Amino acid sequence: MKHIIKNIAYSMFCLAAVFFMASCDTDIESVDINEPGIEKQNTELYTTYLANLKGYKARDHKAIFAWFDNSAKNPASQGQSIIAIPDSLDYLVLSSPINLNARELSEIAKIKEDKGTKTLYEISYFTIKNAYDAAKQAFEENAENKGKAFTPDFNTYLVDTVQARLALCEQFGYDGIVMTFSAKTKIYMYEEEKSEAIALENDFLGIAKDWKNRHADKMLVLAGKPQNVEDQSVLELASYIIIPCMDATNAGGVTYNMNKALVEGVPTAKLIPLVSLYSLDNTDTKTGYWGNTYAALGAARFVASEHSSYKMAGLALDNIGNDYYHANFVYPVVRKAISIVNPTVKK
Repeated sequence: MKHIIKNIAYSMFCLAAVFFMASCDTDIESVDINEPGIEKQNTELYTTYLANLKGYKARDHKAIFAWFDNSAKNPASQGQSIIAIPDSLDYLVLSSPINLNARELSEIAKIKEDKGTKTLYEISYFTIKNAYDAAKQAFEENAENKGKAFTPDFNTYLVDTVQARLALCEQFGYDGIVMTFSAKTKIYMYEEEKSEAIALENDFLGIAKDWKNRHADKMLVLAGKPQNVEDQSVLELASYIIIPCMDATNAGGVTYNMNKALVEGVPTAKLIPLVSLYSLDNTDTKTGYWGNTYAALGAARFVASEHSSYKMAGLALDNIGNDYYHANFVYPVVRKAISIVNPTVKK
């Protein structure tokens, strides 16, 4: 693996050199130039780089997940394009998985074929619950519906919605799904309340479990609070378990969330912390920051460190598109986080 990483690093250096030499044009005459990309300037070198990259991803390393906003169906810039994401990302999680257009499908196929990057999408219990509650509230506030019961009940709505979302995986050729569900602590619940909580959990995660058993070729990733999951057999079926750490303001906060997840039955070698990139709102100095440090970099150092009770399986980053827009280097924080988690081996 060390040789693979060295080859990737060397290839990247050579690619940069080729790009630099191609850019050093002292002719100031105004002419139309159709400048080819790196892959066309030195096809052989680029082919070697891609082979090394895919070989590296196929070997044991810490996985990098990235949530990406693909809601712009006609991108105004590369920052909104799937094809422009950092090469070293392992899994791209799309925020708008429905109605992918031809460009998106083409770019998803290309990053997988060329770079080994797999594309997933999220099915979130919270998103489904919020949509249901909003629809129910709108129904009840409508005077014409006075005395009428809102249908369907939430359990039925949940099952139907999850089933419809799962169908997208085959429809658009996704590599897998991220099922997000923060199971509740049940120890202090009344029996009726506990039964309702378990029923919802079984509806949501039970469907995920059944789906995975019928789709061995697809990846199942879980996100939430695994320590509270009643039927822990679904945890064994998951390739990774993502622990949301948006509330963390330092490494201690991530440690706290990880330690909470460490109960009997939770696999300790599948855990991945999820933190956010910074906001594009300049007045927001909290989102994506640990004090004066980017949360992505702080979490990356945490993942790269040794831990006695568990093994970090990787790093998950939310809203990576916010990191694209930099004059000198696109995705600088994301790229640095990746290099911290999976550093290039030096002589």
